[in-house]
Amino acid sequence: MLRRLLTGEQRTRFEETGFAHLSELNSDIYISSKEVRFDTNASRIYIYSDQEELEKYTAQPYPLKNDGVAMKMVKPVEIQHGNIRPPPCDFKHKVPALVFSSGGFAGNIFHEFNDIIIPVFITSRHFRSKVKFMITDYQLWVLNKFRKVLTKLSHFEFINAAETSKGTIHCFPGAIVGLKYHDNLAINTSDTPGAYSMVEFRDLLRKSFNLKPRDVSQMPGTEKPQLLIVSRTRTRTIANQEAVVRMMEELGFRVFIPTNDLMSNLDEFSRVIGSSSVMVGVHGAGLTNEIFLPNGAVMIQVLPLELDWVGNAYYGGPATGMGLHYLEYKIEPQESTLYDLYGPDHPVLKDPESIKAQGYRKSRVYYLDQQNVTINLGRFRNTLLEAMRLIGRSTTNPPN
Repeated sequence: MLRRLLTGEQRTRFEETGFAHLSELNSDIYISSKEVRFDTNASRIYIYSDQEELEKYTAQPYPLKNDGVAMKMVKPVEIQHGNIRPPPCDFKHKVPALVFSSGGFAGNIFHEFNDIIIPVFITSRHFRSKVKFMITDYQLWVLNKFRKVLTKLSHFEFINAAETSKGTIHCFPGAIVGLKYHDNLAINTSDTPGAYSMVEFRDLLRKSFNLKPRDVSQMPGTEKPQLLIVSRTRTRTIANQEAVVRMMEELGFRVFIPTNDLMSNLDEFSRVIGSSSVMVGVHGAGLTNEIFLPNGAVMIQVLPLELDWVGNAYYGGPATGMGLHYLEYKIEPQESTLYDLYGPDHPVLKDPESIKAQGYRKSRVYYLDQQNVTINLGRFRNTLLEAMRLIGRSTTNPPN
């Protein structure tokens, strides 16, 4: 099971030595088929080997290794591999450990799925739940939020990698330190031990949260299709949302706008999303919830000015990989509050490349923090009509 995470020469060397360091674009992963002893007091891992040279590594088991901000919130784990005398075991476990962090950007649903839950699935699914999660930067609220998913990937209680009250040395027959990562809300089938994809991951979510139906074609045809608006309250809001909702209802949609309390309850909110045929929202982390939509549903992303690339990379491209239809509504300058704030001749509208050249922080202030939208109802109507067509509905004589 451990060697299946490796290919080619790395697998061959691993089979010879029992240890491998896999350095990938976004993460460093350390794999051992030899006994691993984790000292929770020192945040140190001991791996005995008869080789004379002692190798030391500093691991941060969070798959955003090039993001300095994120990695400041991830505690390092020291790995010692070589001819050492490790401390005696306080706990002996019969299955391998997967060591990962629940820190980093946890608190943002995009990063919770993208940096933790999907990478845990990629790295551990092929163990068929016979693996123990040893978690650094242990945040119980994060683990409780996703407990229904994580307990489908491991049959064992989570271990707090900083817990010392009942002993400090955990011994495992092998371990993986770090998580494999592929792309934004995506899985590369050719780089998973079980050839898993987002299809299998979304099936796991459905089983975990009891989501029905699996496909939008299974929705009752006698009812109006539900359209969910992921509404924002501070930045990138829809200024004319009431008028947009009226138009949606006139076209035959049953519109649902969740409260903040509902959106913070993943169990309940996932079921609402899972019963929706269409989801609409302005670019932002809330669009991560597309992951709960049934197959064949439509995700409509409203793209404020200068957010085309990031919108497609984070949510548009991933949507199609999930078996969803993706539509985007790109606003025009007159639909942006930046037009009213700065006028058409300001560089923020006339020369956006000069703004981006000043760095991310500067461009973020304008395009992410200051920008709201007033949607052109006539143009957006065409997008909604296309969504109706894609889910197999007609706006002519919509059901009551």
